[in-house]
Amino acid sequence: MWRLLILSALAALTLAHEEGAAPAGGLFGGRLADVAEPRLLATGIRIYQLEKRVEKLKDKLHAAEKHENDPNTFFNELEARVDHAEGTGCGARQFQCGGHDRECISDLLVCDGHSDCHNGHDENEDVCSTAPVKAGNVFTGHTTWTGCIVRPDHVTKISIISTRRAKFFTSRVLVRASVQADLEVGADHHLESKVYLAHGRYNFGTRKLVLFPDEGSLKHIGIVCEFNKGDDVRADCTLGQVASKSPCAHALLSLH
Repeated sequence: MWRLLILSALAALTLAHEEGAAPAGGLFGGRLADVAEPRLLATGIRIYQLEKRVEKLKDKLHAAEKHENDPNTFFNELEARVDHAEGTGCGARQFQCGGHDRECISDLLVCDGHSDCHNGHDENEDVCSTAPVKAGNVFTGHTTWTGCIVRPDHVTKISIISTRRAKFFTSRVLVRASVQADLEVGADHHLESKVYLAHGRYNFGTRKLVLFPDEGSLKHIGIVCEFNKGDDVRADCTLGQVASKSPCAHALLSLH
């Protein structure tokens, strides 16, 4: 519609310019042509520009509906990044209750069925969600080794096999998982998958998954995954020696 309006205005201006001044009573004659035609053209262009902006806004809203630009997701990630950079004001084994008071409690008291924070944040549904370690979850990403073992970058998969939450110790979730490393070996660099079983726990207060290899597996390498991105689908993981706790590799894993 507005494209037609602009083209009509341009055609009228061209016609008036080619034919000269029209009779005084004509639509584009005299001073009316000098004022109406430029205004008509400018209005058409302005409306067309607004129409394009509305189309862009519709596209952004449509993307937000698909959670591609979810404001809550963006805010949660930003808050998590700030906490990671500046710290929460609490100790390593403490939980930040939130708010302006900077109240800290032991992570052993988080999700134990009793509100220990004044605001009850330690028993919130989001805090006590077992979504990160739900049985069937498969986290995949690239692992980069920085020490301990000379090994090229490779794909790592952590599959949650089962979980259990003891009634007498509800602040932790006991986890069994399998860990798979897809390595390039041999002169032809063919892929070879190494899989081992692991056991460990998920800590609600620190949002960390700690895994130790079962007997007969890579006995000296453990994995610590921290869900510090503001969601339950991404985790920063460190592979390190169990005895010395020396870091050996890093991986950013995502739920698939």
